[in-house]
Amino acid sequence: MKFLGKNIALIVVGVTAAIGLHEGAAIAFTITPNNNPNQLLTNLLGNTAGLSNFTINLVGDGRAFGTFTDDPFRLKSAVAMSTGRVIDLAGVNTIGTDLSTDFGLPGVSGDSISMQISFDNSTADNLFFQYVFGSEEFVEFGGSQFNDSFSLTLNGFNQAKLSDGKTVTINNLAVTPFGPFHPDFINNRVGTAPASAVTRLDGYTKPLLFAAPLKKNARNTLVINVRDASDGIFDSAVFIKGGTLGTVRPPDIGDGDGGGDGGNPRVPEPSSTLGILAFGVLSAGFWWKKR
Repeated sequence: MKFLGKNIALIVVGVTAAIGLHEGAAIAFTITPNNNPNQLLTNLLGNTAGLSNFTINLVGDGRAFGTFTDDPFRLKSAVAMSTGRVIDLAGVNTIGTDLSTDFGLPGVSGDSISMQISFDNSTADNLFFQYVFGSEEFVEFGGSQFNDSFSLTLNGFNQAKLSDGKTVTINNLAVTPFGPFHPDFINNRVGTAPASAVTRLDGYTKPLLFAAPLKKNARNTLVINVRDASDGIFDSAVFIKGGTLGTVRPPDIGDGDGGGDGGNPRVPEPSSTLGILAFGVLSAGFWWKKR
């Protein structure tokens, strides 16, 4: 089955190239593995007026952490965390399990990745930062029980919210593999989406704002976590914009969709021999990436 799936992916790539589905030059999305806690914290912090005595702790495989520049999400530079090798997030997206690392023994035990940041707060009302969540689970597992977990927990409450207040989950972004899709979702379709040449993630959110109340005259703790569910494959990731974690709301980034959208998976019009072939292969290949 893996052999057949791989050959389907190769056929699709060849067909989409032949009929000119992918246009435009790729940008230089660069990811650098880095599991030095203090360096990552330095990258994250912006205006932290009112906050002091920062500590940071990384939990999980060291290969899951890194920094990046020139991303397709409009974050420009930031810190990345993944349930797989962070360096694998950059690259050409293809049909199949091209972003699927299982850390440690088979299963989910080694694939819970966390960054824990604690600090004292004297006067600040809120904590802010900007981020993007993405996953290889999209869109095939929308609406299923196999979704990876993602949370941004401040003082025990998950504050990872979409623009309408819903929690950031795969099922809230993609209700089923065929939609409806949340307005915050960008479907990174193989060969057609503008970011498909630079990131292997099958889908991701537009830039989102984290905004949550702080406890004053107290110690506060932020826990950023991405975790595989059911098994250790099909990686998920979070990207946090550098210099935005602080007590001042950062300027809006914009939708960051780069021309993508959250609509139903598009396929070439079957108006030619190549179009018919691509339509059939894409339809069949869509379901090969199953558990």
